[in-house]
Amino acid sequence: MLKPQPAALCFYIVLSLGLSACGGSDEVPGEPSSTAAKAAQPSSTAQSAQAPAMDEAKTQKDTGAAAAFNLADGPDVCFRAIAKHLGADAKVSEITSFFSAGKEIEPSHIEPAGEMTTCTVQYQDPNDSRKLLRSDLDLESGEFGPPNPVEITVTGGNAADFKLEDYVIPLSKVDAAALTSVMEAQKSRLSGVFSRYAWSGVRLSAPGAFSNTHTLRLDVAGRLASNDLRQGGYASVSIDGKKITADHLMP
Repeated sequence: MLKPQPAALCFYIVLSLGLSACGGSDEVPGEPSSTAAKAAQPSSTAQSAQAPAMDEAKTQKDTGAAAAFNLADGPDVCFRAIAKHLGADAKVSEITSFFSAGKEIEPSHIEPAGEMTTCTVQYQDPNDSRKLLRSDLDLESGEFGPPNPVEITVTGGNAADFKLEDYVIPLSKVDAAALTSVMEAQKSRLSGVFSRYAWSGVRLSAPGAFSNTHTLRLDVAGRLASNDLRQGGYASVSIDGKKITADHLMP
């Protein structure tokens, strides 16, 4: 029997808190609601009808109203915080950062537009390469909390063949800062469909069912110009931050 290749394995990450996720999933998640756990997105100031909330965040930053961590500081703001905490060569599996989209897109969201609401990292234990850890950024203190162990369950292959090394990558090889050009290039497309839109998530996804390599992911949320319904989408991008490999931004 042939040994399963990494691309054929979809491993479920079950946190010690009881949460779970499948590495590499292309499912478009619902926008997280605002909670004390900071698993949220959203709140904004009004500008012209088609100005994205990222521009609002820049305005707030210039007037001193921006939060310490903000999309206006670059799409890699969470990635930089992780590099500072773990080191640029830390081997990471997944990174998740969410940003406020603004109350005009999601009225229940209370954070200023562009404010980062979530920054988490799953990374290889430097003391035991077989194990995965997770740490969350405390957005008030600006410090990461203590790491929590992550339980890994393998599906779609022989668990004995699983190697965590196939699902981590040095953080230094990921250029989330370059996503700025991708985001700028989508302005005309998105403005033609949405009356308002905002970039609501920047992630690093592990290899899984839909990709045999790590990919960056951009999440977008907005209000459709045709009927004002809220709509979300995403794009998967190569780890150099330059090439869209899966485009699901448009409704």
